[in-house]
Amino acid sequence: MTPSTSLGTSPEVLALQHTPIITFGYIMQLLISLLIVLALIYVTARFVLPKLKTTSTGNIIKILDRVYLEPQVSAYVLKAGKDAWLIVTSSKQIARIDKIDEESLNK
Repeated sequence: MTPSTSLGTSPEVLALQHTPIITFGYIMQLLISLLIVLALIYVTARFVLPKLKTTSTGNIIKILDRVYLEPQVSAYVLKAGKDAWLIVTSSKQIARIDKIDEESLNK
């Protein structure tokens, strides 16, 4: 066997053993990829997600207050025009409890 054909003695194998696996170009490629991913996350969080917001603001009916009483049970104070109501909702029903006068809302 000649030294060039034996395992571990060829010049190509010796060159590969001394070449570092992590090079400057690899680190730069990694940093640029990381910056691109972070920029995409920022753009998505800043501009896209607010447009996907499902809650809409109404002009006539407004939710003045909301209290979670139990899981899936909430109490709301709704105002439509000059009238306001206390409403309790659950996963199975909605109940109007009482009409609230204007003086109680301002307190």
